[in-house]
Amino acid sequence: MLAIIVAILVLDLVTKYVFEARLESGDVLTVIPYLFSFKFVKNMGAAWGILQGKQLFLIALSFVFLAIFIFYYIKEKNKTWLLNITFGFLIGGCLGNLYDRIFLGYVRDFVQFAFWPSFPIFNFADVALTIGVVLFVVYLSIYFFKNKGKSKDEKK
Repeated sequence: MLAIIVAILVLDLVTKYVFEARLESGDVLTVIPYLFSFKFVKNMGAAWGILQGKQLFLIALSFVFLAIFIFYYIKEKNKTWLLNITFGFLIGGCLGNLYDRIFLGYVRDFVQFAFWPSFPIFNFADVALTIGVVLFVVYLSIYFFKNKGKSKDEKK
């Protein structure tokens, strides 16, 4: 799990650095016309522009989620490969955006779907968080499916 966290954090911070160095805020680099582009923005809030300027709240919320992730991971007795990957993505993604919020006061976003203008511009940490949430739903579905109909004593 630690290797996944480090890999995601490094990939996130490096890609943010590269796009911040290459593009001025608001500049667009079209990759596939009408489909996909890079547009560097300094996000002072969360997705879809919510909580603009509420950096302290978003930092606190990130720490709360990190604590929940870590607590759940430590508490879970059955640390499968899926659980390790899931929490690697969740923690790595959370740390990537938390770094930006603490040290820059905003999150660096740069990936844009040109065909969906109202969709938020995002970064690699956001992708990792999204994948982590999907994997967690898969993990919980498998867990509940396996334990369906078992008594409390059998589950232990």
